[in-house]
Amino acid sequence: MIATRVSWGDQLIRMSCCILGMLGGDGRDRIPQSFEPPALQPASIESASPCFRIAMTTAPALPSCIQGGGDMGARIRAFAWSSHPLGPPAGWPATLQMAISLCLNSSFPTCVYWGPECWLLYNDAWAPVPADKHPGALGRPAREVWTDIWHVIEPQFAQVLTTGEGLALWEQMLPMERGGRVRETWWNYSLTPIRAPDNTVAGIFNQGHEITELVRGRGRRLAEIDRWRDLFRQAPAAIALLRGPEHVFEIANDAYLSLIGQREPVGRRVRDVVPEAEEQGFLALLDGVYRSGEPYVARGAAVQLQRQPDAAPEQFVLDFVYQPVRNAAGEVDGIFVQVTDVTDRSRAEAALRVTNWQLGEERARLAATVEAEQRAQQALRRFTGTLEAQVRSRTAELSRALEAQSAVADRLRATFQTELIYQGFMDTSGVLLDANKAALAGIRAQLHEVAGKPLWDTPWFAATPGAGDAMRAAVKAAVAGQTVRREVELQLPIGPRRFDFTIRPVFNARGELVGLVPEGVDITDTRP
Repeated sequence: MIATRVSWGDQLIRMSCCILGMLGGDGRDRIPQSFEPPALQPASIESASPCFRIAMTTAPALPSCIQGGGDMGARIRAFAWSSHPLGPPAGWPATLQMAISLCLNSSFPTCVYWGPECWLLYNDAWAPVPADKHPGALGRPAREVWTDIWHVIEPQFAQVLTTGEGLALWEQMLPMERGGRVRETWWNYSLTPIRAPDNTVAGIFNQGHEITELVRGRGRRLAEIDRWRDLFRQAPAAIALLRGPEHVFEIANDAYLSLIGQREPVGRRVRDVVPEAEEQGFLALLDGVYRSGEPYVARGAAVQLQRQPDAAPEQFVLDFVYQPVRNAAGEVDGIFVQVTDVTDRSRAEAALRVTNWQLGEERARLAATVEAEQRAQQALRRFTGTLEAQVRSRTAELSRALEAQSAVADRLRATFQTELIYQGFMDTSGVLLDANKAALAGIRAQLHEVAGKPLWDTPWFAATPGAGDAMRAAVKAAVAGQTVRREVELQLPIGPRRFDFTIRPVFNARGELVGLVPEGVDITDTRP
């Protein structure tokens, strides 16, 4: 049998008849009595317009609360809610629908925990929070999603649900599992109760964001500050920072406190902490630096400090720097003070100057003696013919005297020639107090860069493996009264050099050990 094909116009007429019938009229007065619309065949539906077929099959619209919302909005709409305890979204309570609408349309990380199980719904911005648990966290109870941090957040959830009062957590540490292991993370977040019409708490509105990098960065900065604070506190030089035109101590390290006698300076003016500084003109120097913005440097300044209230002032020799400190606007608002106590070095230099003067006097006496002996020899030659026997006797005596004087001259000449070798002066603990120009040239350094350091920590020995330990042993032997001599090869800033090296003790007239003299003769060119 051939099916009769119904035109689109015939279908519209039949639909109109059906609609009129639903409205209570049969429509016969509007349709000719002789008109019989053809039967609607299956082929007629298949050949109908697509718009007509869609209109006949469209499902009821979803609630507006879950419209939009990006990826998570789409996931919520596609979720099988009919088999979930919450049921289809069309049947959700108005308060839940409103909370979900706010959540999906917020650009801030937001989620909703609903019901006694705290079922989880969230927006795109919150999706990175559960990390690899996304998107499986959607619709699951909070206890199952947050197994790693439930011991932390469960009491917080319980407090909100039972009291109806919100919570705000700042820098809350949560040990979250990420990448297969538990990591410490930090968060700022809030938990706000969502109330049902009967005023009971039906859910929790949660917003927050991670601040882990911020907290860790701050921790690194604080650790760096602590490290610099320790370095500042333990610095060998005395250091202080003064603020304002009244020169108020802001900080001072241990060496500075030791120098001024452990007086507590922080928060007090220089004139109140160290009144003797004002009397000696140092406060005027600080005023000048603050006004001019130019640093002041002093070398070998004689300073009196009363380190104890009832004690007599002590005499010090100090090197110091007053360095202006400027603020962001370029204005001087403080002064950085660095002081080095060179009292011991100054005394050692004075002692060396006395020793050199004494050696000069002895050289003068030697020269006079040699000249006298030369005149005697000339006189003896004039009387050779008549006083032969006396001349032989006198000549023998003079020879012995000349030999003795020659030995003294040799010793003095060796002392004088130390200016042409590496030479220094140390205290009895091995701390370098002075060095001559040849020694300093060998390490390309100035005296202030090495004075006050143990000899083994200076550039003469620091770069040579094992040399430091050898020098410690040599100093120990010299302090015991021995003269230590050995051949050493050293790695110096000017290159490798070989030395005939000696450390000898120095005693005063009473036989007391007053220091050590290290000497090195460069024998590099004498070796193959």
